[in-house]
Amino acid sequence: MSYFRPGTKAEVTDRLAELTGLAVGLGALIYGASVVQSFSAPAVAMTLDTIRMVCGILVLAVYLPLTIWFKTRFSGVILNPWKSDSFMGVALKRAGLSAFAASVMFMVLLSTLDRLVLSRMTAESVIDLVLAVALLVFAVSFLLYGRDGGEGEG
Repeated sequence: MSYFRPGTKAEVTDRLAELTGLAVGLGALIYGASVVQSFSAPAVAMTLDTIRMVCGILVLAVYLPLTIWFKTRFSGVILNPWKSDSFMGVALKRAGLSAFAASVMFMVLLSTLDRLVLSRMTAESVIDLVLAVALLVFAVSFLLYGRDGGEGEG
């Protein structure tokens, strides 16, 4: 069975979950590059801006059409990995919970480092940083939970 021609609804749901994890990883790269861009030299900032554009185009040109393709694979049935009890659906939910917990802890850490970090950053950079951390934790958690193989809880 080809990746682009899954045979069952469970396989389609797993593919949607995998695509979501990859798209979130690209989103983390976009926001992380934005934070680094605000502190870098103009030549490096232009390179980072190009990286951000390429990642954004990849999300729009690859993730969006593939998501539509997979969701319409079985006509009349709306497939949603967040509502699925498949292994990848569970990994997606666990990664979401990990990302939420990590972003709350990161915001608490940032608030304790008020004078050291927050006083030197713009509000836009702080928001981009928190989003980058949350999305990165989601993508890495999803990768780790997805590689678990469903063998154990952890």
